[in-house]
Amino acid sequence: MNSSGIIGHARQMRMISAMLKNGMVPQALLFTGIDGIGKRLAAKRLLAAFFCGAGDPPCLACTACRQVSNETHPDMIVLSPNEKGVIPIGEMTGRETGTVRWMIGRLSRMAVSGGYGVIISGIDRISREGEIALLKTIEEPPAGTHIIMLASNKSEILPTIVSRCTEIHFSPLKDNEVREVLDAAGAVYESDAISVFSGGSVEAAMKLAGGEVLKGIRGICAEISGFLNSPGRLNLDLNPLLRTIDESFLLTVLINIYRAHLAAVVRGEDFGRILPGSEIHDEQKVRSLIKILLALFRGLNFNINFRNSFKGMLYSLAEGGADEFLPDFI
Repeated sequence: MNSSGIIGHARQMRMISAMLKNGMVPQALLFTGIDGIGKRLAAKRLLAAFFCGAGDPPCLACTACRQVSNETHPDMIVLSPNEKGVIPIGEMTGRETGTVRWMIGRLSRMAVSGGYGVIISGIDRISREGEIALLKTIEEPPAGTHIIMLASNKSEILPTIVSRCTEIHFSPLKDNEVREVLDAAGAVYESDAISVFSGGSVEAAMKLAGGEVLKGIRGICAEISGFLNSPGRLNLDLNPLLRTIDESFLLTVLINIYRAHLAAVVRGEDFGRILPGSEIHDEQKVRSLIKILLALFRGLNFNINFRNSFKGMLYSLAEGGADEFLPDFI
């Protein structure tokens, strides 16, 4: 299978190519791995192979391949999280575009090419009732239909759905692979910082390239680290930064940063080149801070007051009490 333009994931692409070559592509596939590493691109490339009429598909040049690339193919269905970060189940009528019931309704109609190609980008962002509604379709997809589900958090998916899929796990990109994508895009970036901050996600790296978001996050880190090293008054004004990025992205980057910080502390390395002046001197506080960030990330699904919760947990950590109500992950 033509994997031109896909950086990294050589093993995963070989697996997909072998399935395609042998005519043994499962009707339900689950691609797992962090956001922004190429799962969606790989899924589109596989669907292009189904719709392409070339002798060695996908050719990436025919009308069908271009339509799949642009997500405009008449038999291609894409579900993605809405502005609230979820894929809704939708009304019983199935008329709401982009909902689970809308997709199920479309699959009940005749496909132009004889089969549908479906990408559910965020199967872990569907409510339990939505997953239950989807279960029968995943168990018995219409003939000629292939459903590719993408997830960054497999633990949020119903086990009954996971058990009915063939999973392919995509690992974060290596530092040189992230840089290769950024270089190809002509992005200007700080090499060391971008690798740590992005955590192997090209999507994150592209948002950080250019400097303003990176500068804002560094400022937040400096304030957090300074407060934990010498507790006092904590301002933590996140509003300017959150006008550019969302809470989920901010937390993801902060988790990447402080996990790298912890690894440097454990190995006895200097983290100052990445976060000059923002190192935390107490290893246990770094560990507890990571737990706080993970707890906040999970809390986003429950509509917590993010800013107040963040400051409250940091004050609690500075006083030595944050660990009491946070789950252990190390």
